[in-house]
Amino acid sequence: MSESNASNADIWSPLGEQRWRELAEGTGASELQIRFAAARFGGASATKSASLAGYAGTSESLRRAGYSAVRSTAVQNLLELASIAAPADARISDKEIDAKLSKMIRSADSNVSLKAMELHAKRETARKEARSDEPELPVELALLKEARELLGLDLLHVAAMHLGIIRKCGPRLNFAALPLFAELAPNFKAEYPEVWQRILNSLDADCRREAERLALATPGDVAALAAKPTESVHVEA
Repeated sequence: MSESNASNADIWSPLGEQRWRELAEGTGASELQIRFAAARFGGASATKSASLAGYAGTSESLRRAGYSAVRSTAVQNLLELASIAAPADARISDKEIDAKLSKMIRSADSNVSLKAMELHAKRETARKEARSDEPELPVELALLKEARELLGLDLLHVAAMHLGIIRKCGPRLNFAALPLFAELAPNFKAEYPEVWQRILNSLDADCRREAERLALATPGDVAALAAKPTESVHVEA
């Protein structure tokens, strides 16, 4: 959208006001920053975005407000989340979105990290639905196939997948049915301790002890696990 077309009426386009406010949850963005980010994402300059958002003052004051707002952590995080949540035909490729999600899941801000994990889970659900016309695999093999595909992108994607499954099916579950969890638990603990702690916190006492025991093993060979053909692997029921 060009700056000349930006207005209060369409400040929330293309995501809509409700979606912007959902994305802003946990980012620490103020009302002005949320509106600023929406206008900026829609194509307005930093100064124009400040004006549309409701910042007050002279032209010079708005310029300074826009300069400050666009560099704030809250607005930067919100713009990143918006670029990921934008319609499929907008802005960036799937590969770029995956890279942005990986970066945000690693955020030191736990709220931003959780929001990125939520978006990641929604993207994976959409991908599954898009592949619904493919031959259906048994549940265990389908999960294993998905885990290997994600592992080829980034170990963190698999950690997020496991956290999502555990939160949905836990706090008690059989780790043998959780694809690659036993092999990668040591990797999760060493490379993503914050995500690993969230996994532990989502388990009951017995499963938590078992997860901690698994994490004491030698870290798995990520490259080898990602490359291993799904069809040749037997998954315990």
